Amino acid sequence: MSKTTKSIIIAASVIIVLIVGTIVISNIDTSKDNNVDTTDDLYSIYSADTTDILSVKSESENGTITVKSIGDSEWSVNDMDASEIDSSKAGALVGTISTLSSKNKIEENPADLSQYGLDNPQVTVTVEKKNGQIDKMIIGDLSPTLGEYFVMKDGDNTVYTMYDFKVDTLKKPISYYKEFNRFNINIDNINDIKIVRSDETIEIRILSNINNNTNNVWEMVQPYQSGANDDYIDNKILAPIEEISLTTPIENADGGFSEKSPVLMITVKPYDNSTGKYGEEYTETLTIGRTEGDMTYVKYKEQVFKVSSDIISFANDSSYNIVSKLQALVDISEVKSVTVEYNGAEHTIDITHNDSDMTFVLDGQKVDTKITQAIYKSIVGLAVDGVYKDETLGDTVMKIKYKGIGIRVVYSLVSEEKIMNIVVISQRDDEYCYEIAAKLYNKYGDDIFSNMFSE
Repeated sequence: MSKTTKSIIIAASVIIVLIVGTIVISNIDTSKDNNVDTTDDLYSIYSADTTDILSVKSESENGTITVKSIGDSEWSVNDMDASEIDSSKAGALVGTISTLSSKNKIEENPADLSQYGLDNPQVTVTVEKKNGQIDKMIIGDLSPTLGEYFVMKDGDNTVYTMYDFKVDTLKKPISYYKEFNRFNINIDNINDIKIVRSDETIEIRILSNINNNTNNVWEMVQPYQSGANDDYIDNKILAPIEEISLTTPIENADGGFSEKSPVLMITVKPYDNSTGKYGEEYTETLTIGRTEGDMTYVKYKEQVFKVSSDIISFANDSSYNIVSKLQALVDISEVKSVTVEYNGAEHTIDITHNDSDMTFVLDGQKVDTKITQAIYKSIVGLAVDGVYKDETLGDTVMKIKYKGIGIRVVYSLVSEEKIMNIVVISQRDDEYCYEIAAKLYNKYGDDIFSNMFSE
């Protein structure tokens, strides 16, 4: 037999096999789906305006869920308090059942509901309308070929199919409606953060004239009145706050809460960018309990949750970490004079601004610009190295006074009211102080100084 003849026979055999296979497949009884009527148009199974719906009850192997209308587009689940459930999920269930349609009509007036699993449905949905009308839908088995569930409206006596994802929505357990983030804060709208602990109370506040700026400037209110470390606040406080997620409460949990437990209070003033208006200010409060492994218990609105210890660790931060370390930070371009008192001597640098140039006069004598700028850099670069808490501080050793920035600013190394207890100071030799000072002034102008520094 030649190669050509052999190839023809093989090819013919393949065709015969394909034909036989087609015949065999065409004669397989598809049982439930052999009478499917498919169309590009949708069959309406059920339709109702959600505003007309009083309640929806879904019964499945996962339990009974009853969603009730409690107001305009607001819903309750199993008569739980609104704070305990995600109303949007409840609304989604109502929306799912309010508009049911299908591309597949399976059978009218079925003689045997068992072939569709409708004699023992997986889901039974009862809709009660505000006018007293009651509608009922039953959902049976999953079609093996269509990948959709069989469904029939009570009184219609016609079997359709229903998308599986819609059925999944109707089968959700009660825990699904309890799983949502109850502590959802837009950090851009935070105005004030207060941490109350047994050892100290820390409060930081955003400067009032610059709300809703992505590069906000913060001030410390307690335990010191001082500028705050904005970078530290952004990365170590605000970023973790944004990650706090309180989803499912822990029932009967011993969170180790007491009167000495740290308390975190976050004040929020919502801002609508579209209208340029503020909403009503409110405060969210978290009580921090004991740590268990890498998780920490927190109490929120009398409910107990667990969060990552790393996320909430900032509540144990020292005020020293949060306070600005550059206490003499004033942009030289806005200063008319700076006076330094040290060891009984007083020296004043007068600054004249001519466009981009500056002229410096030290104690009445004109001095070299570069040298004077270096001196000013030493002054503005004074940085906090520590906090001395002993009340006996001794006499004043140095004062720095600024003029020309709208107020008279005095920095003293001795504790006074409204002035941080700074007794350990070192000089920064880098350009960071200049960069930050210029950045702050360029963004926020003169008003920033009245809030950053004590008079």
